[in-house]
Amino acid sequence: MNLPTIIICVILVIVIYIGIRSTKKRATSGCCGSSETVKKIRVKDKNKDHYPYKAVLKVYDIHCQNCVHTIENAFNSQEGFYAKVNTEDNTVTILSKQEHTADELIDIVTKAGYTSKAL
Repeated sequence: MNLPTIIICVILVIVIYIGIRSTKKRATSGCCGSSETVKKIRVKDKNKDHYPYKAVLKVYDIHCQNCVHTIENAFNSQEGFYAKVNTEDNTVTILSKQEHTADELIDIVTKAGYTSKAL
């Protein structure tokens, strides 16, 4: 083998190694690059009848359970909210005890690090 062939082979081995390492990291810790799993915050009042207001937002860039928990936690950590993310259509359904504007809800999602819009 000549020198250019050896260099190409070394580069390919490095690229394959990085790809395998990245895939392994995503499989074990989620795609968001965090090695820690986001713990889900549970709502104290799970009776949906206590939440008369409902809003649905489209949320972009939901990739894994860490994303789901982060978005739900942004609402569920606050009194008067009950949120559930649907990963099939990338929406979050927000139940609340008080009326909130779509902009207020979008602001909560934005502060959690995601982009959203009202449906």
